[in-house]
Amino acid sequence: MAKFALFYVGEPPSGSPEQEAKAHQEWMAWAQQLGEAALNLGMPFGAPTRINTDGSSQAQPKEFSGMSIVQADDMDAAVEIAKGCPYVQFAPVDVVQIYEMGG
Repeated sequence: MAKFALFYVGEPPSGSPEQEAKAHQEWMAWAQQLGEAALNLGMPFGAPTRINTDGSSQAQPKEFSGMSIVQADDMDAAVEIAKGCPYVQFAPVDVVQIYEMGG
C-alpha cells in the first residue's frame, strides 16, 4: 500500500458549539470508517515562516490548515478516501502521494 497526504486548504469555518460538535462527530465517523487506512488523521498546522536562501525569514499567509496521512492502493483510491472526508463540504483537499526515501 502507498501512503498519501491529504492537505486541508484554508481554515474550517467556526460555528456554534452545536455545529462544531456535529462536525467533530462527522470527522470521527469518517475516521472510524477508514479503519486501518487511517495512519494519522489529526495534524493541524499553524502559520508558516519561510526561510529564504539568504538565511532571512518571514511570516507567510496560512494556506493549509492541516493534513492527514492515509494508505491506499493507488491515487484513485486515495482520492476516493478524500472525497469522503467531511472537510470537503466547505474547502478543498489536496491529495499527494508520499514516497519513501531510500537509504
